[in-house]
Amino acid sequence: MFSFFKRKESVEELNNEKAFDIELVAYALAYEIAIADGGIDESELSRIRLGLENIATQLNESVDDLFKVIEDHNKDSVSFYEFVEDINSNFNKEQKLALIKLLWETAYADNVLEVNEERLVRRVADLIRIKSSLVLKLKEEVRTN
Repeated sequence: MFSFFKRKESVEELNNEKAFDIELVAYALAYEIAIADGGIDESELSRIRLGLENIATQLNESVDDLFKVIEDHNKDSVSFYEFVEDINSNFNKEQKLALIKLLWETAYADNVLEVNEERLVRRVADLIRIKSSLVLKLKEEVRTN
């Protein structure tokens, strides 16, 4: 996962940092969705930054610093597939569904679902073993809200 967290002082802190690492993975994938259509719309960017606010507050970091970690990781990364193992190892079913919902929210943030965005969400869902029927249900839920 991300090597953002350097200090490990206690088991509790380690568990909290792991939780934030998992959330960063989720927002890194949301960033992948946002740029899937060739650029990032302001509404997509706002959706991601809003989600990063909670993590930033808990870590006493700025949203800009966390966003920079995601951008840098994206630039250095060959593909998002490296996240799949982390997700499958660390996310339970509810967390995976929440991730897919976040990805749909990001894709729909600009009120336009691009073909590449939809393909990417469906591909991620398939790789993290979420049934198509649940993916479509979440898509419809996000689309109608």
